[in-house]
Order: sequence, then structure tokens, then C-alpha cells
Amino acid sequence: MEVCHGKCTACKESQDTQKQLSSILNITRQAYSHYEQALREPDLSTLIRFSDFYKITLDELVAGVIDADQIQESFPVYQYHLCETEDQKHSICLTDPEIDLIMKYRYSSENDRQIVRGFLKDK
Repeated sequence: MEVCHGKCTACKESQDTQKQLSSILNITRQAYSHYEQALREPDLSTLIRFSDFYKITLDELVAGVIDADQIQESFPVYQYHLCETEDQKHSICLTDPEIDLIMKYRYSSENDRQIVRGFLKDK
């Protein structure tokens, strides 16, 4: 893990030397250098000290700045529908494509259902 990846604004703006920063953060200069170069990974308490010192979140410290477009591209957003059983003791959340698939299955012939069950059994 490369702390700050050299990208976060707070790290770039810091005019302190590795020696000064390592003293402030209570670590050796060599350890600080290793963290910057991703030769060594800091423990959680050290990451928290970095985060507090630079006044940035742990996410920013470790991953750099991530914009909303990157998050949306990485994680597809599904709209789920809550369905409850008749006894209302159990519920399930389904996406539109899952509901569509279930409805197609329900209205298919028994022969088509057997094909689908056979296909799924092989998986």
C-alpha cells in the first residue's frame, strides 16, 4: 500500500521533510520512506496518525481521491423490489431482470421448465 499515492493534496502541500514528518508521526524516517514507496505497510494506528496529521479521511489517505463516476462504474446499481410470502414471515428482494425471469419461468410450458431446471442443476 502506497500511503497517499503521492496524489492527495494534503501530502503534496506539506513542505515538511521525511525526517520532520516521521518525528511528528513518531516513526522513523526510514519507515516513513518505506510507506511512501509502498515497500512496507503501516499498521492501523500509524494510518490514523497520518490521517489526523494531514486532516484527511483514511479512504483518501489509502486510495487517493475517488470521484463519484469511478464508484458508479465499479459498483452497478440495482433497483430491488421487496416481495413477501403470503405468511409475511419471509421476504426476498429481487431486481427487475430477476422478476422478469421468474415471470417467464412461471408462464413457460412444463417442458421448458424441465430444461431450465436441468440447465441449473448442471451449474
